[in-house]
Amino acid sequence: MKKYFIISLLIGLFFNCNHTTNKKASLDSDYLNTLNQNRELRSKNRVKYLELTGLFKLDSISNSFGKAASNQFVLNIEYLPSSVGSIHLSEKGLKFQAAKNIKVSTETGDQIETLALPIDAYGNSVQLTYKALKWQVITRSGSLYLRVWDSKNSAIKAFKGFKSSDVNSDFIFDANFKYFETAQQETVASKLGIKEVTNFIGQVHFTYKKNNYTLDVGSEGILMVADLTSGETTYGGGRYMYLELPDTNGSIRLDFNYLYNPPCAFSEFTTCLYPPRQNQLPFKIEAGELLKKDL
Repeated sequence: MKKYFIISLLIGLFFNCNHTTNKKASLDSDYLNTLNQNRELRSKNRVKYLELTGLFKLDSISNSFGKAASNQFVLNIEYLPSSVGSIHLSEKGLKFQAAKNIKVSTETGDQIETLALPIDAYGNSVQLTYKALKWQVITRSGSLYLRVWDSKNSAIKAFKGFKSSDVNSDFIFDANFKYFETAQQETVASKLGIKEVTNFIGQVHFTYKKNNYTLDVGSEGILMVADLTSGETTYGGGRYMYLELPDTNGSIRLDFNYLYNPPCAFSEFTTCLYPPRQNQLPFKIEAGELLKKDL
């Protein structure tokens, strides 16, 4: 009897070892190269967040901005003039008026003194520039904001990057995705401190340690997730990732190694959304990007 028990135990260990080895072996060089390329691309794209240098709510009829304290919005940037110009609100819409002798250009390089600023379907105006400064009007929860970038912002060179956890195969799941019959709107908290209406198009279902979990997925496959690492080893406002969605309901790969910090981890002048309550997981996702910066 003892001999059969030992044989059974050895067989069990053999299969368990093989299972673990196969799981780790799935993280081959192709997988690691794809993941690293994804991370490198995100790093290159992040400069636009590090360039952010101002975010101002347009509450007044006339909103001037520049270096002088007399402006509605003050930008403490050395190369700026006392005033760059003003954004005027009226029943006819928005209009930008450049300050005297200030050369402001459109994205196409056309120099302008006055320009109407219609808001597009995404809630944004055109972008305008003065030297290294760029700005546009954006819409958040029905309110208008002036967003400003500075390509010479000291935050760009000061930023040392975020570390990532070691690649963890325990957080790669064969999951299922199911589309909602119609997109569901929900108000979620944001960096601005206001509620933002967001569309969710479906749900991803997965099992972890014999427990079933469901996460709501936004437009274009964006997934906003919080977990028990949030605010400790990872960003307190949760993390993001994009899913490759199937054309119809079906299987999907859920790989939390692709989780990354949202824009608000980089700059106070962002407006990013926080994960909804149903996307706050009761366990630690020890994978993806961390809060700790490289030294």
